[in-house]
Amino acid sequence: MSLAVWVRRNLSGLIHPRVRSLILRHVSLLEERTEWWRSKDPYRNDPPHSTYESKYPVKLGIVKEFWHRHWPYIAACRDLGVAYELVDISGPDWIEVVKASACDAFLVWPSVQLSIWKQMYDERLRVMVDDLAKIIYPSYDELWLYENKRRMAYWLEAHGVPHAKTWVFYNRDEALSFAREAALPLVTKTALGARASGVIIHRDKRSLVEYIKKAFARGIVHKDGEARDADWRFVVVQDYLGEVKEWRVIRIGDSFFAHQKDRRGDFHSGTQLKIWGRPSDDILNLAYRITEFHRFRSMDLDIFEDKQGRPYVNELQTLFGASLSYQMKVEDRIGRLIRDSQGRWVFEEGDFCVNQCANLRVQALLNQVLSGGGLENPVRS
Repeated sequence: MSLAVWVRRNLSGLIHPRVRSLILRHVSLLEERTEWWRSKDPYRNDPPHSTYESKYPVKLGIVKEFWHRHWPYIAACRDLGVAYELVDISGPDWIEVVKASACDAFLVWPSVQLSIWKQMYDERLRVMVDDLAKIIYPSYDELWLYENKRRMAYWLEAHGVPHAKTWVFYNRDEALSFAREAALPLVTKTALGARASGVIIHRDKRSLVEYIKKAFARGIVHKDGEARDADWRFVVVQDYLGEVKEWRVIRIGDSFFAHQKDRRGDFHSGTQLKIWGRPSDDILNLAYRITEFHRFRSMDLDIFEDKQGRPYVNELQTLFGASLSYQMKVEDRIGRLIRDSQGRWVFEEGDFCVNQCANLRVQALLNQVLSGGGLENPVRS
């Protein structure tokens, strides 16, 4: 065990989150954090490919993630008896690596801890789909939205999806003029950042103005971010929706899951607190319409519900952390929702979220490939 892993395992709980954030803003611990997450991969020392006979005439590529968050895909392939190969697309010869793998399709969980990593995956996955005609899961359109709040804002507005009004400024003077005239409170968000790590609620003008000045000067680093990876020369500002419930609605393949995210202080995200139950049909139907129309088959929609029951999509994330082995519970029964041919929502009891929902994702990709493949990842002309 390395010193970095020992320190993280034995001492991290003693460090207050604010102190941890302060350290990260001034000292790069990227290598140590990478080693910590690698140590949590149960397959890190195994061969980078399956060693058993596949139950299917298919071999899946598992695109390697810098912090080894690809490991649930390995677990899922082993559970389901699917041949796999771990494929690293981070090197200079990555195109030859992809070709030489001879995989029928690829499972992806891009690294988003640094903006440059996110950019690399966006670029190379686009080439895989458009120029190499490879099938990837989730689809490129889903991954393009992943962990980028600017893109989410543009996408929600362009498609008329109900959401909190959002402004993205690239001009300092325009942003400051807006801040001095706008009604408060308002929310600012960094482009990257999970668990509300880049979200600030501004209840006075001075706070918002200072945030904007900092963004256009040295930049903004979210609480879990690396010191040198700042959002610089842009700001994302959003209307604040205060008295709302927040529902997480998940679609993987044709399985749906839902639960309410409980609030602690100002935020629902990142609390790890859940209220089990079933949302209204209006919430579920909105999630269905969005995912069905856009062919999203691995998507989490975080949906605000106001006092009048009106829904607002807060975020879309094609991949998400799973702290529990289930994502829905109704009357103490874990399970999922299925939409029947009459448009009715039917609850099915069962354990469907094995390996952080990776089993469902592998099954969805298998179905896609074995049924002809590629329909959800059309090659752009």
